[in-house]
Amino acid sequence: MHDVHDRVLRFIDDPSSAAFDDLALEVFRHQFEHIPAYRRVCERRGRTPDSVPGWRDIPAVPTLAFKRLELRCGPAERTFQTTGTTQGSEQRGRHAMPDLRLYRAAGLRGLKQFLFPDLDRIRILSLIAPARDRPESSLAQMIAWGLEEFGTPNSVELATGNVLDFDSLAAALREAETSGEPVCVLTTTGALIRFFDRCREEDWAFRLSHGSRLMDTGGDKGAPRSLSRNGVLHSVWQTFAIPGYFCVNEYGMAELSSQFYDNVVRDREAGSFAHRAKVGPAWTRTRVLDPSTLQDAPSGESGLLCHVDLANAGTAMAVLTEDVGRLVEGGFELLGRAKGAEARGCSLALADFSER
Repeated sequence: MHDVHDRVLRFIDDPSSAAFDDLALEVFRHQFEHIPAYRRVCERRGRTPDSVPGWRDIPAVPTLAFKRLELRCGPAERTFQTTGTTQGSEQRGRHAMPDLRLYRAAGLRGLKQFLFPDLDRIRILSLIAPARDRPESSLAQMIAWGLEEFGTPNSVELATGNVLDFDSLAAALREAETSGEPVCVLTTTGALIRFFDRCREEDWAFRLSHGSRLMDTGGDKGAPRSLSRNGVLHSVWQTFAIPGYFCVNEYGMAELSSQFYDNVVRDREAGSFAHRAKVGPAWTRTRVLDPSTLQDAPSGESGLLCHVDLANAGTAMAVLTEDVGRLVEGGFELLGRAKGAEARGCSLALADFSER
């Protein structure tokens, strides 16, 4: 099993070490042979390693299936769960990873490419619950690795014990403002909106040095109010003096080992200034599918996002999400969650797994 994983790890480290399509087909064969439930679905659809010509033809697993099955190629080294739902914790999706090396490599390489391409270390101020408090959270684990790899010794976690310590965050920001040391704020979007409101109540504003940056994630779940992306960017500038080109929104999910990011920091470092879009690393691909047919939607039209993630080599490489988006130049735009016809498309994709 680890031979395939080792080849994926080499590709994450050096994308020139293999062709994406060839490696994707190799991973598909690995998963077809080692995940019985997935193999039965593939056979029912007439998709086998001997008949599938390319990565676009690999059958996708809907995220809904992660709530019913453990799709893994071997014993789980670690299991992460999606956030809770109205159906209760028993309805949470479970991503049982047989090889944690893949997730760590993908998480750190993605952070380096899209958030820290211009530096080795920076003081990190994290408003994301630490892994010791949320061991089931894949986001918490990724941030823990990020703190170790990219954080300076004076980095701090400010969301311990289910408490957002805004007073300590403000003190750290004042210290950075005075010293001129750049900082990186890592936060959920919900916690960030709460901090904006606290700053308005306390009449707080900070002027951080050039090179400071912010990454938010998770949408406005748990926020006291909704705020558009342009509203977030405006408030980040007003609150921290961090310009939009250093403000990155991360999009990920427990069912994937890789994350997608706004392209702005990466592109600025490369001397390119393109339209803001979500982009993934070299070991991922994203399709937009018509929810009624689950075939590629016409160019420019919206549909269900389907991600192919080689770092998911030990579980399910092709994942059909409940997110709606559209392809744009250089990446994709995230438009919201599936509802109506789109949601029925998700249920259609689940049918084969439910009837196994």
